[in-house]
Amino acid sequence: MNIENLKERYLKLTKICAETDYADKKSVRKNNSAVNEMYNILESISEFENQADIQKFAELLNVEDNRTNLWVATQMLEKLSVDKKTEQKALKIIKNIANGNGTDAMGFQSWLSEYQIKN
Repeated sequence: MNIENLKERYLKLTKICAETDYADKKSVRKNNSAVNEMYNILESISEFENQADIQKFAELLNVEDNRTNLWVATQMLEKLSVDKKTEQKALKIIKNIANGNGTDAMGFQSWLSEYQIKN
């Protein structure tokens, strides 16, 4: 599958995640399946380590709808070898959430700590 198709599919998956009703088991299962598929997309991109494709996929860091930029930021940093500029952009997106309040902030503070330890 080409990178544009993968980007389009990823956008559909982030929409599924954004619409999750956590009180509905079926909706949660659909969300979990979508997240797994998102990781599979990143893994398929990482297999080829094609920097042009990685840069094209990184364009999704600019998409705020359905928190796509946040999903892409964390998953790219976990699964792909990105250049310094892309890494900095992704970290900025994550840090903006981590500096907020609530459970999301705490979760991303923890994610950032682990990322810094690994890198």
